[in-house]
Amino acid sequence: MNIAEVLKNKIEAGQNVLTEFESKELLEEIGIKIPAQNLTKTKDETIAAAEKIGFPVVLKLMAEDVVHKSDTGAVKLNIKNKEEVGSAYDDLMKIESQSEKQISVQKMADEPITELIIGMTTDAQFGPALMFGIGGILVELLEDVSFRIAPITEYDAKEMIHEIKGFPILDGYRGKPKADINAIVDTLLKISDLVVKNEEIFEMDLNPVFIYENGLLCVDARIILKKKE
Repeated sequence: MNIAEVLKNKIEAGQNVLTEFESKELLEEIGIKIPAQNLTKTKDETIAAAEKIGFPVVLKLMAEDVVHKSDTGAVKLNIKNKEEVGSAYDDLMKIESQSEKQISVQKMADEPITELIIGMTTDAQFGPALMFGIGGILVELLEDVSFRIAPITEYDAKEMIHEIKGFPILDGYRGKPKADINAIVDTLLKISDLVVKNEEIFEMDLNPVFIYENGLLCVDARIILKKKE
C-alpha cells in the first residue's frame, strides 16, 4: 500500500473520512497491530469470514453515515458461533443508512489492562499535535490526556505517557500487571511519523487501543482527511 497515493485518491474522490476498516488497514501498514479483520457484504460471506478468523468475533456495520457505532447498536460483541453471526448480521442490516452497507468481521480482542486513546489533531498555528490518554467511554468524562506537537522524540512520547493522571493504571496499580510502555512509545512515534509525512491527514482517533503486558491492539480507529481545496 502506498499510503500517500491512497490518501490523495480519497481526497480527489471527495471522501474525507476513512471508514474504521480503511483506517485500521492503514495503521497495520505502518506496523500498528490490529485484530484480524475481514470486510463482507452477504450473510454467507460474513459467516465464512467469522469461521476463518475464529470465534469469538465482533461484527460492526460499515457505512459512511454511521459514525458513532456503539450509540446506534452497530457493534455486536463476543459472537461465539455461526448462528449468532447470522442473527447479528440481520440486526445490523436493519440499521438505517443512506450509504452502502458492509460488515467488518473482527477477532474479539482479549481483555486489556486498560483502554487507551491515541489521537492527532491539526492546530491552525502549529500543525499536527498528538494526544495520549486513558481511552474507551471514559475519555470525555475524565479528560485525562496529554498533547505534543509533532514530530515527537522517544523522550516526548515517554513524557506524554507519564503526564496523565491515570499513569498508575499503566504502572501496575494495586497489583495489576504493568502495561507495555515501550509498545505505547513505539505507537506514538509511528503516528508522529505518519502525520508528518502525510499532510493530508487532518485528524486521527484511535480509541480504544487495548494495552497488554506484551504489546497493544488498536481496536477502533477513525482518520479524517483535509477537504479538497
